[in-house]
Amino acid sequence: MLSLSRLPLYLGWLAFFAFIPLLFYFKKGNHSILQNIISALIFCLIQILIVFYWIGSVTMGGLLGIWLLYSLYYWIAFIIVERVWLTFPKLKYSIFVAVFISFEFLQNFGEMRFPWWNIGYSLADYLGLLQALELGGLSLLAFLLLSFNYLFYLILLRNRWPWFIIGLGFLFWYSLGQFRLLTLPTILQNQQIGIMQPSIVQDDKWDVQKYQEIMRVYDDLCTKASLSGFHLLIFPEAAIPDYLLLEQSIRQDFQDLLEKHQLAIFTGFPHIEEAPKGYPGIYYYYNAAALFKPNMPSTTNYYKNILVPVGERMLFLDQFPFLWNLQFGQANWEFGTKIPRYQCAGKEFSPSICYELAFPHFMQRANYNTDLGTLRKADFHVNITNDAWFGTSYGPWLHATMTKFRAIESRIQIYRSANTGISMIVNPKGEIIRDAGLFERVNITAPLYTSNVITLYHRIYHYPWIFVCFTVVFTLLSIFIPRRAK
Repeated sequence: MLSLSRLPLYLGWLAFFAFIPLLFYFKKGNHSILQNIISALIFCLIQILIVFYWIGSVTMGGLLGIWLLYSLYYWIAFIIVERVWLTFPKLKYSIFVAVFISFEFLQNFGEMRFPWWNIGYSLADYLGLLQALELGGLSLLAFLLLSFNYLFYLILLRNRWPWFIIGLGFLFWYSLGQFRLLTLPTILQNQQIGIMQPSIVQDDKWDVQKYQEIMRVYDDLCTKASLSGFHLLIFPEAAIPDYLLLEQSIRQDFQDLLEKHQLAIFTGFPHIEEAPKGYPGIYYYYNAAALFKPNMPSTTNYYKNILVPVGERMLFLDQFPFLWNLQFGQANWEFGTKIPRYQCAGKEFSPSICYELAFPHFMQRANYNTDLGTLRKADFHVNITNDAWFGTSYGPWLHATMTKFRAIESRIQIYRSANTGISMIVNPKGEIIRDAGLFERVNITAPLYTSNVITLYHRIYHYPWIFVCFTVVFTLLSIFIPRRAK
């Protein structure tokens, strides 16, 4: 049920019931270590096969690693819930909610971070319910969904009183969302900002023989953008398949595009810088992006801050240098550390690359400029990506739908440019106001809406640590206090 609720099948409502079988599993209690391991492996395997199978199209080893790693996480979660249920029966609801919110929240940190498992993403089709994101982000959605699961579980145990809480709670949640959709203040701007979806096949992208053909595609789409009066055209991640700032011929080709069409272009490209002595390689490699304008020098480069584990950088290279010798096809990019702002047509935007869109805390840094210690909200956000690796699987849809969540959390319009799709423009309410289908070669544009709202979630986005601390404290207590009989 949890897996099916994540897919574009309009089954998100299953998330309100998906944990009930697991709650009965915890109720039984006293499972052996082996039983919990098997249960965690099955629980995770089903989600892998239904929701995340597409990762295997790039790396079967990575898919296996994710299964084993998250099975370990679930195993720990199962043990904690069972132990606390037996030791502190009155804390059953509290520890159930706290453990799974902690599990989701902690996925945002460390080199193995991969926060795609959040149950709140099940509500992607319910825009009214998503408006709660501005109050507490994905952790609030998880809290609400887990609470409804627990209340329905109590009903199955022949309690009637939860019906009142369910009815009142859902009515308040839904009404609040609809009210916000009707009343959120937004300002219509007159900037013409467009997204280019060139739909370059992954096998062709890095083929030297295909370079001129790719540039002709870009030239054609730039022509259409110029005729449509665009102020800014957004290219996808690594759209320029070479070292744009270092290869003179490549730079000249790109400069010709800028001057011919008189467009400002934000694009992704690979970049290298000479590494200092003592570094394992000769160069630092970066997944980069920057804003370029006709007859003007390039702006500050943005280097991707959050890299895909193993796919873009081997884990723990700084701690274990011998891992540099392992090669599974990863690029071993360097981490960027700063998030610049870009100015275009009188407006300011923040950037992100690919799966950085999955990290609410990163998006808070980018959109609210928290690195400078002052609050200066961007007018809009640009995310560039390349999901061509995943073909027509659910992967591109799962990735794209996160745009709605990030837009609501920050109340900011997001322009998402994906090489082969799904490109989209999402306004501060989380509404998709324009999108492009998979493998469609097209430019898209939509009016820019800005919002001056500073969300509550931005002001309190560290609050899930409360759930983490609660989980840790009562886990430790349950270890040292003798268990009670059921």
